[in-house]
Amino acid sequence: MSESLINKWDQVQSPARNEMVFADRFKEYGAYEIRKSFNRNQTMATIIALSITGLFSAAPIIYDFFFPNEVEHRTVLKVTNIDDVKAPEEEEKEPEKPKIEEPEPQVATQQYVVPKINPDATSEDVIIPPDDIKTAGKDTKEGLDEFEAPDFNESGGPTGDGNKIATNVQIKANFPGGEVAFRDYVAGEFIYPQRCQDEGLNGSVMLRFVVDEVGRISRVQAIEETKSCPEFTTEAIRVLKKSPRWVPGQNNGTFLKSWREIPIKLSVD
Repeated sequence: MSESLINKWDQVQSPARNEMVFADRFKEYGAYEIRKSFNRNQTMATIIALSITGLFSAAPIIYDFFFPNEVEHRTVLKVTNIDDVKAPEEEEKEPEKPKIEEPEPQVATQQYVVPKINPDATSEDVIIPPDDIKTAGKDTKEGLDEFEAPDFNESGGPTGDGNKIATNVQIKANFPGGEVAFRDYVAGEFIYPQRCQDEGLNGSVMLRFVVDEVGRISRVQAIEETKSCPEFTTEAIRVLKKSPRWVPGQNNGTFLKSWREIPIKLSVD
């Protein structure tokens, strides 16, 4: 029995020990009540601690239960057969009356095709001997050419109204010497743009211009051109403006100012 008592004495929370300690003392003393209720308080504290820990652990689950997450909305692409799509009905509108444009008066044209430029030319190229150049001078001057057009004012020929530009003439304006002379002139003066030549671009342009009563050229414009080689158009206009005076157009033997169109085509093939 003494051994049992010793074991209980070693146990601080043992009720038997508390009874022995406070046997002859005032048990209403606070220490006795604290030791007597220690086991119960310890158990309650453990239960409360475990409850709080479990509550915090289960908090996310409880939150999700009472406050469920919003469902993610996804955009669903619906493929519709294009044949099943009906075009929206459009309000019928009164068709606009087409604007009637006056057709541009036809101008007599004459195509001059310049010989092809061959960068790999050999001895077969045509070379003009120096003796055949009749008007070579000592100095090089802008506008100097071997072609000469007559001065129609000095020749006493009749001229028309200088303010009007004719579109239809009986005899169209022409280069002095005709087609062959103009072709030779262009072949001798035209410098093919290096970029277009390197890229193998064939150039062509339709030039429209005015030839006045004395054969002077003005108002040169390109109405059709090679878009990929604008330098070709620039060079063609330069060569045309540099040309000598043309033979003006005529109506009933009278020289008059008139429109003229002429195409220039070159090939690098």
